[in-house]
Amino acid sequence: MEPCPVEASPGQASSQTPQPGAEERRLDIERNVLRKLWQIYSDKVLPIEAKSFYKHFSSEAISREEFESRPQVLLLGQYSTGKTSMIRWLTEVETNYLDVRPQPCTDKFIAVVHGDEERLIHGNAAACLPQLPYQGLSKFGGSFLSSFQALVLPSKILKEITFIDTPGVLSGSKQRIGRDYDFAEVSAWMAKRADLVFLTFDAHKLDISDEFQEVMEVLRPYADKVRCVLNKADQIDATNLVRVYGALLWNVGKVLQTPEIAKVFVSSFWNEEYRYKAHEELFDQDKQAVQKELAGLPRTALLRKIDMLAKRVSAVKTHLLIMSHLRSKMTGFMNMVRSEDTIKKNVCELLPDLLAEAQRMYELSPGDMPKLEDLKAKIMKFDGLSKLRPLDKKDTEKLQQINATEIPQLLAEVSGVTSSVAKESLDPKEGGPSNSWFGGLPGFSGKRKRSEGECP
Repeated sequence: MEPCPVEASPGQASSQTPQPGAEERRLDIERNVLRKLWQIYSDKVLPIEAKSFYKHFSSEAISREEFESRPQVLLLGQYSTGKTSMIRWLTEVETNYLDVRPQPCTDKFIAVVHGDEERLIHGNAAACLPQLPYQGLSKFGGSFLSSFQALVLPSKILKEITFIDTPGVLSGSKQRIGRDYDFAEVSAWMAKRADLVFLTFDAHKLDISDEFQEVMEVLRPYADKVRCVLNKADQIDATNLVRVYGALLWNVGKVLQTPEIAKVFVSSFWNEEYRYKAHEELFDQDKQAVQKELAGLPRTALLRKIDMLAKRVSAVKTHLLIMSHLRSKMTGFMNMVRSEDTIKKNVCELLPDLLAEAQRMYELSPGDMPKLEDLKAKIMKFDGLSKLRPLDKKDTEKLQQINATEIPQLLAEVSGVTSSVAKESLDPKEGGPSNSWFGGLPGFSGKRKRSEGECP
């Protein structure tokens, strides 16, 4: 039952009542910040990415549709772990397109999005829609797009969040039959752009197949987004549930190899009555915890986008410095050798020393350096080594300025963080210390007491 509202006394506004238009002003500020964020990326960062071939060595350019997209929640797991049932429970929509059966029933990647009427959009068309951020899926070819769909549903939660249902991972040789695309590679593409990833497990079977292990391994860079869901937990008794929970933590920790234990939600995520009710209170609490975490995604979506851009700017700067350094060391090879394959081999042989030299010269963080073997492989596949340009200091200064000034200014508009008392008291625009709380303390009025006869 909702609490009764408390009436404010005459002439006094209730502290619980939001000011008229406050929500509209907040949305206007966020839209303005998002527009400026996109301008920074498209006008300043994207040209440097193109110049340094960042797409080949790291990741594709961010599209405007990805900037403007709703928060996305990706559900991954082996077959019959309740991924589709969980989406039906969250969206509160009964539809034949989200089929729920004991056997494997979802054989496609399905983006569940908001619309006024229920309809199904097939992969090639869904990848072209400007309202959806899936244009990049065309890189996986028509064989994958035939296994991708967008399902439009009139659900309230979908106004704020998009869910992505995935085919259940099978075990043994069955996992390779009929798939004309790399499941792990597609999952990594989705996880990189998702705001939250649910790894679903059935309480009755915790064995991890080879393909599911491969999928979990590609999730390591995004471990902070990963949440584990131990579904159908009411179907086993209390004693065995404790053992299953411990086994799940051990299995996930072994594969993800993260120092922190992944967060685990334990319940049965549907509207059926619990079979074993010893942990009924725990099941209800974790259901509410899932709903609460999803409800918080839209409120922090813009902050995540700002964080993503700041991280990308740093990565582009590191990449630019490394590539420019390699280019400077290639000049001698290029003058003596005309074969680009020979130049590639020479660069790869010297790559450990060149990376160490670039790290020392530009004071790069060890955690930001690329993996040696990955960089070697990408250099050998790159046909434009001669197109790499010498370092332009204006580019590095521009990237430095973005993270040092422009992004902090945008973040200050939406972060909700107040300035410290010391900052306000020392800010000359605020009138100096006399305007702060120091001025109210004895001896901190901001004025020195004059001696007798001293001119004011």
